[in-house]
Amino acid sequence: MATCKYCNSSCIKYGKQKSGQQRFKCKSCSKTQQGSYTKKAYGQTDIRKWIAGLVKEGCGIRSMARLLGLAINTVTKLIKRVAAGIKKPAIILRQAAIEVDELKTYIRRKRNQYWVAYALNRQTRQVIDFIVGKRTKRTLKVLTDSLLLAEAGRIYTDNLIIYRTLVPKFIHQSGGRLTNHIERNNLNLRIHLKRLSRRTICFSRSVVMLTACLRIYFWYNG
Repeated sequence: MATCKYCNSSCIKYGKQKSGQQRFKCKSCSKTQQGSYTKKAYGQTDIRKWIAGLVKEGCGIRSMARLLGLAINTVTKLIKRVAAGIKKPAIILRQAAIEVDELKTYIRRKRNQYWVAYALNRQTRQVIDFIVGKRTKRTLKVLTDSLLLAEAGRIYTDNLIIYRTLVPKFIHQSGGRLTNHIERNNLNLRIHLKRLSRRTICFSRSVVMLTACLRIYFWYNG
């Protein structure tokens, strides 16, 4: 009799897979599982670390599938799982200087434009928060509201007029040269994440995948 890999209770036989592999069902938690797995994604404790590292190094999903010997769908699922396990860092209160900017990209087709709006701490160069969506007041308000709640000392943006209605005048300053650090970080993003490069055949098929890759790039420390 097999042992459940989730709760270590006893399992009973529960039919077979199309491949002939025996399946089991746990008497305690009722979860089903195989006695052994042949896919390379199973049984490797560091597979998620490899996935995160390849995402941060600019590999596309098909490239990762070839390098790791996995199916494309498996790589996609693993990226989403890694991203779901990353906790968003708590925003530190009363940060002195924060730069905010937007990065244009697209989902599925070039005419379906989306923007990655994010905030960067000028001193530490750490990404504080980000959001993916259309370049509208509603989207940007989600980002700026989180900065205002954290009582940011000064918020620097480009000359986009929307920010003037979202950020109080006494902490807001706009201008091209005031966002040099985040503009430089935009170049890093386009170099390191292939789906954001200007001249590439790689692109995001969904907002979920784009957001997952950004969470890994910004905040994964495994």
